[in-house]
Amino acid sequence: MPKNTAFFFSIQSKIDTVGPSMMKTLFSVFSVLVAASVMAADLQPPKSVEVKPASNEGAIAMKGFELAPGLKLSLVAAEPLLANPVAFDIDEQGRFYVVESFRLHKGVMDIRSHMNWLDEELASQSTEEMRAMFRRYKVPGLTDYSDRVRQLVDRDGDGVMDHATVFADGFNDEVDGLAAGVLARNGKVWFTNIPHLWLLEDKDGDGKADTRQSLASGFGVRVGFLGHDLHGLRQGPDGRIYFSIGDRAASVTTKDGRKLHTPEYGTIYRCEPDGSGLEVYHIGLRNPQELAFDAHGNLFTGDNNSDGGDPARWVNAVEGGDSGWRIGWQFLEGAPWTTRRGPWLDERMCFPDGKAAHRIPPVANIGNGPSGLTYYPGVGLGDQYANMFFMCDFKGSPARSGVHTIRNTPMGAHFKVEQTGRLVWKTLVTDVEFGFDGHAYISDWVNGWAMTGKGRIYRIANPNQTLSNAPSVQELFRKGFDKINANGLRNLLSHPDMRVRQAAQFQLVAKADTKSLGGIARQGKGLARLHAVWGLGQLARGGQNQDSALVPLLSDADGEVQTQAAKMLGEARSETAVPGLIELLGSDNVRAQVQAAIALSKIGGNYTDAVVAMLRRNDDADPIVRHGGIMALQALGKDLPVAQLSRDKSPAVRLATLIALRREGNPAVATFLADDQPHIVLEAARAIADEHIDVSMPTLAKLAAQPKLGKSVMRRALNANYRLGQADVLAAVATEDKHADLARGEALNLLSAWAKPSGRDRISGLWRPVADRDNKGAAAALRDKIDGLLRNAAGVVQMEAIGAAWRLRLEEAGPALLAIVRNKQGGRARTEALKALGELETDQLAEAVEIASASRDGRLRQEATRLTPKVKPADAMGRLAKVLQTGSMGEKQSAILAMGDLKDGSANKVLAGLLDDLLANKVPAALQLEVLEAAALRKDKTVAAKLAKFEASRPTPAENFFAMEPYLETLEGGDVAKGKKSFFENVAISCARCHQVGNQGGEVGPRLDGIGAKVDRKHLLESIVNPGAQIAEGFDFFLVTLKNGKSVAGITRKETKTEITLISPEDGLVTINKSDIKTKQKGPSGMPPGLQAVISKRELRDVIEYLASLKQAPK
Repeated sequence: MPKNTAFFFSIQSKIDTVGPSMMKTLFSVFSVLVAASVMAADLQPPKSVEVKPASNEGAIAMKGFELAPGLKLSLVAAEPLLANPVAFDIDEQGRFYVVESFRLHKGVMDIRSHMNWLDEELASQSTEEMRAMFRRYKVPGLTDYSDRVRQLVDRDGDGVMDHATVFADGFNDEVDGLAAGVLARNGKVWFTNIPHLWLLEDKDGDGKADTRQSLASGFGVRVGFLGHDLHGLRQGPDGRIYFSIGDRAASVTTKDGRKLHTPEYGTIYRCEPDGSGLEVYHIGLRNPQELAFDAHGNLFTGDNNSDGGDPARWVNAVEGGDSGWRIGWQFLEGAPWTTRRGPWLDERMCFPDGKAAHRIPPVANIGNGPSGLTYYPGVGLGDQYANMFFMCDFKGSPARSGVHTIRNTPMGAHFKVEQTGRLVWKTLVTDVEFGFDGHAYISDWVNGWAMTGKGRIYRIANPNQTLSNAPSVQELFRKGFDKINANGLRNLLSHPDMRVRQAAQFQLVAKADTKSLGGIARQGKGLARLHAVWGLGQLARGGQNQDSALVPLLSDADGEVQTQAAKMLGEARSETAVPGLIELLGSDNVRAQVQAAIALSKIGGNYTDAVVAMLRRNDDADPIVRHGGIMALQALGKDLPVAQLSRDKSPAVRLATLIALRREGNPAVATFLADDQPHIVLEAARAIADEHIDVSMPTLAKLAAQPKLGKSVMRRALNANYRLGQADVLAAVATEDKHADLARGEALNLLSAWAKPSGRDRISGLWRPVADRDNKGAAAALRDKIDGLLRNAAGVVQMEAIGAAWRLRLEEAGPALLAIVRNKQGGRARTEALKALGELETDQLAEAVEIASASRDGRLRQEATRLTPKVKPADAMGRLAKVLQTGSMGEKQSAILAMGDLKDGSANKVLAGLLDDLLANKVPAALQLEVLEAAALRKDKTVAAKLAKFEASRPTPAENFFAMEPYLETLEGGDVAKGKKSFFENVAISCARCHQVGNQGGEVGPRLDGIGAKVDRKHLLESIVNPGAQIAEGFDFFLVTLKNGKSVAGITRKETKTEITLISPEDGLVTINKSDIKTKQKGPSGMPPGLQAVISKRELRDVIEYLASLKQAPK
């Protein structure tokens, strides 16, 4: 049996998708990156950064925090000691290490502001390809600023930080940042900053790192979204360093030459403290910012949503697991046959109840912006927090942000959430950690998404706790564990603080005290036994055989001891353990079953029958048990009896076999397309299409002939035909009414997009280019069918047939298109048919325009007006001028735009006059954008001069970024349907990331149902252009200082000419005389500024039109 001694997922196999030339590039790049430890020295020093001066704002702000009952809040540090804090850690001496961001939008970008890069972005496979893209576009300012680590110290012991040093900076390479993770232990500081995992050390104790070493490099292969960086540093119970990256993804060559190529999703990694043994632990995440282990060694993370209506996820990060996310889904738009984000939402992969078997379902959906995460160590806040995680929820505004408390409970081998609550709220937290003094600490970004030059750290304490253990904890860590004798260390394995237990474990490992660890593992109690097992596992992983101590524990009466022993024996590759592990597969302990199966996947052995029996018994009831079985089957490689297992009577066995093959990219997955269970056929289609197993695409494509396929399978079958160039199959599906209308419509849509196909796959959204081709094949397949389709189909089929007709240049469609225009009951299809005739310019166009011009359908007349110059260019201007006098507003818009396209100069005089009217504010608001756009197309000097005069009459965005005047032409005249699509699907503005309409969207900002009845259009525009000018009720946070020295913080409840009433979490409802106010500071809006700069004015106008149409308040 082959031994799965490398990574569970066969990441190595993913190298093959890159290609030989790319691999040569990647490996040559590594020779440069290994010298990264000296790279920083070759850079120019970064520019000075802005840090705001000291003030009392931090003390005032905390009055507005909502704190859990019985707890006390105090300010520990504020600007100028720190600024823009992203993450922090606390070492054994109580020193804080704070990661500060200064490259946000000043060296680190967001792809949403550079959507013209998107194809290159998705194609990028390495950090160096990303660097090359930056240079190709000549991006300025990439090396101006550095993120950094600041060390904060409380020198006088009063509990407040009073000294700060820049511990490390100079991280201003072109591809650096954002820095987002730090871990400080025993004089060493691990620091994550794309593209490196750094190890920093301060040898002389001056608060500044003297050495820096890159332990691994190659993280970050694309620009991605801001914050989807390298982060999550945490030391596991096995002594290894765990960390994570978002879907900026990675391609890393390890110290021993292995390629970890994971370029399409977020990933959790682990390695030894010196960087050796780096491996992938869990994949398929979007942005798992922080990691935390519970007392039993289970790893959890909060994974961020995609801003597309999907929720954030509370994830049990199981070894070898795949949580399902792929970067390509971020940019898939909705269509009649799918939702935005494609299968991620359409097939409910982001929900616990989703059925996709290749991924580990999330435990729950919690929060909107998971960031910092930690686990209660057991001492300090009180027993009510026992076994709880603390997860920061960062939403851009303190009013909606804070720290969740989460308690899990086992559900088989998986988990469910037993209890949630809030530790603290109404603070824009980025991270949370526990100090060795027993208190919780949080970092506060202060406000908004942009850098403020401010930052705070607050302490959360329980004054009612005696903290009988906390002082001893603090003292233990200050003195260190190296001088404690074996008996003392054994006793500390039972300490109530998890960190003490872990430190004692690590010290026993350092002493190689097998006797103590073995004794506690056999005869200890409770959690001490688990730490002893983990310690033995560390020794075994380091080369000291521990079979005699660990193998007997496989039959221990304590189920969790069994589970952890199995895990450690697997990591030690213990062949002696194989019989015991096989026996454990048949036990009633499902957690042990999983770890035994994973262990066998690493060791090898004759275990197939036992794994199959386990899968049969599980019968797909527990996804984690299934996952363990999948890993064991995958490790069999060529010895996997596919023919036998694909015919197994148990669907659960067949499904696990299929997923094991999928993870290997094995073409044998196609066998399961003939399964009698629809859910297995779907999983096979997912495997081939989503993982791009090209050899199996022809088999998948054949399924398109079956009329009763489920939508998800049919979409993948149609896409396979598209990729294979089988236009005749798509045409057959389109014309046969035995197929569902959505399938027929999509088949036509695929034919429409036949020529020069996008490199982005239609299902996965990933960069998977198809060979270039022209329209001939698709046109030939559809030519003799198009007339019948147009005349006989309806709804989505007819609409897509119209689109296919003009895109494929099928002039034969002219008569049928004219018939649609004639049909007074045709609805929107009439307008689309007229547009198609305009594109084709067939003989029927003139008649169609005449019919449309006389129609009662305003949109149809509008399109006829637009086409007037094509039909009768000689008298076009006269017709357009008449429309300007008598037409509807929509027709007038079309007429003005058509004037801009006229070949002769007949429109210049009219447009010049309209510009004069615009200067005199006489042009209706709904026509102003058309006037400006049409005038910009003319080459006439008079028109150009008047256009320049108008633009000179108002400030430019460069002169005043927040001025509304440059955008006043977007107030009226937009398209509601287009605006709705932009609101929910345009990733450049991501409105639905924060705002909810109906039951769709995020909960970060205010709901927008009924907003059109509450405010006018200028208010809507101002909210986009200058979001801080007017903040919605409930989101407007104020800091008020009174003349008597007191201060109040809260949200405005009511304001009159003489008084203001605030709701303060600390002081309740407070009414203040305005004459008593010394200063009143309003926090900035949580809505990011600059959205108007990343979309066109036409798109902006459509969004405003959509928002203005929302008249009905939520029920």
